[in-house]
Amino acid sequence: MRKLKHIAPVLAIAGVLAVVAIAMASPPSGQHPSTVVGGTLSDPLHINTDRIKFQTKDPTDFAEFTVTYDPAGYSGWHTHPGVVFAVVQSGSVVRTVDCQSRVYHAGDVFVESDEQPAGEVRNASVTQPAVLFVTQIVPHGSVRRVESSPPSC
Repeated sequence: MRKLKHIAPVLAIAGVLAVVAIAMASPPSGQHPSTVVGGTLSDPLHINTDRIKFQTKDPTDFAEFTVTYDPAGYSGWHTHPGVVFAVVQSGSVVRTVDCQSRVYHAGDVFVESDEQPAGEVRNASVTQPAVLFVTQIVPHGSVRRVESSPPSC
């Protein structure tokens, strides 16, 4: 019974912290991903050609899709395992990573990886949609997105 007396406050505090963490996470709004076309590269791969290097050591999942952002839409603060390559197909987006923002226009490319702090993508326009073409490469079986709390800038 004494152990329960000491464990109950710890569990209560853990529960409160979990609720606060979930409440602080930043879900997307006005973001519409298309159906994912994906597959798994089962064998390790090592390519080093034309000054481009690409290597996997274990099975790796590939996913390709588009993401449309409504006017003023945003991704919410998040990270990705592995690597994401995003090509702006139309419109412009503002990408913020660790309190640093940069605008990307149609034809621009940006890369996200799990080595970067949490980031967010916002449509730069309040009147026109923005569309990204995305290729995502992750360790086999990984979740493809992890919601995060915004940084305190």
